[in-house]
Parts: sequence; structure tokens; C-alpha cells
Amino acid sequence: MDRDLQVKLLKRLLHYVDTKTTAVTEAPWRNDIGAYTDGERLKREQEVLFRRTPLLVGFASEWAEPGAYRTEDFAGVPVLVVRGSDGRLRAFLNVCRHRGAKVADGCGTARLFSCPYHAWTYELSGKIRGIPDEAAFPGMRAERRGLVSLPLCEKHGLVWVMATPDGSDSFDIDPWLGGLGPELASYDFGSYHLYDRRTVHETMNWKILVDTFHEGYHIGFLHRDSLGDILHGNVTDFEPFDRNHRLIFPRRKLERLKTQPEDTWDLMWNTTTVYALFPNTLLITQGDHMEVHRVFPVEGRPDRAVMETGFYVPKQPTTDEERHHWQKNLDLVMKVVLTEDFPAGRTMQIGFTSGAQSDVVYGRNEPAMIHYHQSLRRALGMPAEAGVSRAAE
Repeated sequence: MDRDLQVKLLKRLLHYVDTKTTAVTEAPWRNDIGAYTDGERLKREQEVLFRRTPLLVGFASEWAEPGAYRTEDFAGVPVLVVRGSDGRLRAFLNVCRHRGAKVADGCGTARLFSCPYHAWTYELSGKIRGIPDEAAFPGMRAERRGLVSLPLCEKHGLVWVMATPDGSDSFDIDPWLGGLGPELASYDFGSYHLYDRRTVHETMNWKILVDTFHEGYHIGFLHRDSLGDILHGNVTDFEPFDRNHRLIFPRRKLERLKTQPEDTWDLMWNTTTVYALFPNTLLITQGDHMEVHRVFPVEGRPDRAVMETGFYVPKQPTTDEERHHWQKNLDLVMKVVLTEDFPAGRTMQIGFTSGAQSDVVYGRNEPAMIHYHQSLRRALGMPAEAGVSRAAE
């Protein structure tokens, strides 16, 4: 992010803190409870949001060398992402063209992929290399040339995949980012290293997990003891980028900037910045590290979800002191989310099915919540204004 924009944003945050105000929208907005409970809506979300929309899968540095690969099933289909011997990153359906078994599991480095069932073998480019007893499958090599490609984009140090094949193996992410691309590129995400990855399964709608990161209203209450000395509560700066958005939380130390020259001001070290990458990813800058939280529905149920958290650092730790520092930071992130945010979210899911109310209201001080849920409705072909903007109860 260029310095002029950093200074502009920091000045705006200082104003909010000094005046005890925050970014607001015109009016509260009501969202139907069905957004969190309706099984038919979930089916539509899985088809449109997770099968036809680009999904961030990680930092490009996770596939630094030829043969580096990673697999996952979160979008509802088995996906394999691998760096080819030609240096190109590709994505495939992780499905053997013989009987449909996976050709790879987990992550690591490989020279070839071999199905464990009958040892059909594939090159890193996805092309079939070997078919045992090939005489029994006349013409099959020409008919099924290899693994089925998925569209992939490696750009701005990040990697996105479309989880449905469309006959292509690439696409451009920038039209989906709403002008956010250059700002993302400025962080040089591709130079960061994965320190650790955690996966958490939850008994609530996937959007409740995402909502956790979309407002600072709860910080002074739910996180009073854990984050109260780190972040200001109910103070955020918000800016939309089409369906994506940027939300900035000022740190308590922000006021020190008043005594420092503006040319030394740094956004990352004085805030927590959340980039919400539609539909399911929170990319967070935290001063000396990055976090990526990816959220998915699971089991075909509105009240089941999984979140994968990736914790990225500037360089691989080489000393116990460095490892202790990063582990302490990661433990704090997971502690706050798992012992404060998500227990509250589970009660929300129960509350939504109790019959207590037909809608949930987002306040004027929660503009990111309103923007996100209206964007979801538009993406699903639903009227965004269905949650009527009217005074809260």
C-alpha cells in the first residue's frame, strides 16, 4: 500500500478514536434468519459461491519449487494444486481417470502422481504417464489424456482456483477483485512462509464464522480481557471493493503517531487490517505476520462448517526464540477465536432456530456486515434490499 494512502487511513482512524466515532452506513439493515438456517439456500451457496467463484487457496510461496503440491476437498470436490517441472502452477480435479480414486493426499513434493488403486500414473502437468496392462484399455490414453484441469490464477503473490472445470486451466483474478489487486500486490505475499495451518470444525453456519471478522462492535465486550488492551472496540474504517472489502481495526498504540513524523507512519504496525475476499476468505495483516482464514460449509448442513487458518511469517524460524514468538502469536489468535468468538457463534445458531425472531439486524456501525450479506444476496440472484433498511427494534 502506498504511503499517501497509509497516512490518509491512519489519520481517519485517529479521528475516529479522538471523536469516539467509527465508519457507519446510512441505516441498520435486517437480514432474514434463513441466511443461516435454510437448507435450500445452502445448496445454492455451495453451487454458486464455492463452485463458480474463485476461491483463494494460499500464498504462492507454498508451491515454491517444481513438484510442490497440496490437496484439499473443502469446496466439495477433490482439488490438487501442483507446481510443474516447467515452473507453472496448475490445478486439477484430484481424480484418477480410471476409477475415480484420488491420485494424491495431503501436501509435499512429488515427481509423479500414482493412483494407489491400480497405479495409473500422471505427470506433474496432469498428462497420463503410465497405464499398467495398457493392452486391456485400447484407445483409453487418447480418450482420457490426463487429469481434468481446473482454472487457476497465480497473481499478487496469491493463488486462486475455480472448483468447477470449464475447459480452461487459467483465468485473471483482477476482474473479481474490484480494483483491490494493486493494493494486495504491494504486500508481497509471495515472499511469506507458511508457519502452521490449523483446521477447525464447527456446529454453526459458515457465515457466522465469517461474520466474526466483519465488525469491531464486539471487541470491547466479548474480547474485553483478551484484546481490550490491544485493539480499540467499536472503531473501524471500512471500504468496499465490489463484493470484497477492507476493514481496519486501530491498535491501542495508534495515538503515538501524533508525536511522530508522518513519513514514518506504518499501517501494518498500528492496525489489524482485514481483507475480506469474497465469498469466504479473510486475509489479515498483523504487523509482523499474515493470517488467512478460509471458511466452508460441510456435510450439506446449514449448521456445520469448517475453518482453515494459515499463519504466515516473513521468514522460516531458525531459532527457539523465533519459534516461541510465532507460536505465542498463533496461540493467541486461536485462543480468541476458539474460546470466545466461536462459543458465542454456536449460541447464535441455536438462537436463529428458536423462533425468537425472523430476522437479524446489523447496525449502522457494522457496514462490513451489511455490505457482505448484501453482496451474498446479489451473487445468489436475490434482491439485496430484501433486508429492509429500517430502524432497529
